Amino acid sequence: MRRLHSIDSIRGLAALAVIYAHTVEFGLKTQLGPFPLERAVLSGLTEYVDVGKIAVTLFFAVSGFVVPFSLFKAGDRPILAFAVSRFFRLYPAYWLSIPCGLLVLFVWAGRDIPAVLVPANITMLQQFLGVENIIALYWTLQIELIFYGLCVGLFVLGRLDDAVGVVLSALALIAAALGLAALRFGLERKFPVAVPLSLAVMFWGLCLRYHVLERRPGWGVALTVVTGALVCAIPLVSVLAYGRDMGFHENWLKYLVTYWAAMALFALLSQWLCIEGRLFTYLGAISYSIYLFGPVVQGVLEHALAGYASVVPIHLFAAATALATVAVAALVYRWIEAPAIALGRHVIRRHLPPVSGAGRDAHAPAASMVGRSEI
Repeated sequence: MRRLHSIDSIRGLAALAVIYAHTVEFGLKTQLGPFPLERAVLSGLTEYVDVGKIAVTLFFAVSGFVVPFSLFKAGDRPILAFAVSRFFRLYPAYWLSIPCGLLVLFVWAGRDIPAVLVPANITMLQQFLGVENIIALYWTLQIELIFYGLCVGLFVLGRLDDAVGVVLSALALIAAALGLAALRFGLERKFPVAVPLSLAVMFWGLCLRYHVLERRPGWGVALTVVTGALVCAIPLVSVLAYGRDMGFHENWLKYLVTYWAAMALFALLSQWLCIEGRLFTYLGAISYSIYLFGPVVQGVLEHALAGYASVVPIHLFAAATALATVAVAALVYRWIEAPAIALGRHVIRRHLPPVSGAGRDAHAPAASMVGRSEI
């Protein structure tokens, strides 16, 4: 099965964009560097463009484009195989990031470590339990887990490759985002508007793949409906949810630009401006570790900056953080991620082998379509 190298490249670029956004945020907060013009330009741009959130939304679109198709592999227990595959893909590197995050972001920072912090974070379900993330960006992983659950549910119902089922799911999530945005506006409480909206973007990515890559009949209409619904709903959600700042420097226009720009970029980079160079595809392969360990590496370099902040430009700090993170991520991928992925595949082949053609389940017709383009 060939990889979709252009999708790998999107992952790599998005991971680097997250690092860039975090380092710029730190640089502006601490007045980093000797160039007031650099800080002024970046301050003006970040007022209306959130590169980090655009990158995270790209990750969500990639997940929708890729992950659901793992369920369509011919096999006796596709859901269990899917769960095993996702476990070995996500958890080993994630578990390694926990002690690293604790050391750099808690111990070095002099922060207290609650008794439930580590046990809850080990599960990757900590926000559902009301426990803080050790590394702030873990919140996106919990949205991924929700998406996996929704995909399994649709698969069981036979609707994951059905345009009507996927469209209705996306529209329900958009409606939920609008409802939560209205509650946030009316009650002035921080309801999780981003969760259903991000999930809707994931289903949009699924529609995009079915239409432009798999060329399945009927999915063009599905893509048009979901795209139109998102494009129309995002301004209203942004104004209702983020029209007033609730402590996170919120700006409704920034959120509108984030989602619209991310959708446009993903459509562009996945269809018309496909980047398939070896460097970019490699960055995509190690992007999960880049994403996990970026904040840890940045924290180490922030400590190293003590006494030199006034002479180090923001972009030099961003470049150093990116290079160091890529080096760390390459090691993590080589020694943790790749062996864990291989082990997961071995477990599936050994204990969950494909069944013969006569024994395939009702979803098997879709499996032949998926094999040629799975990532």
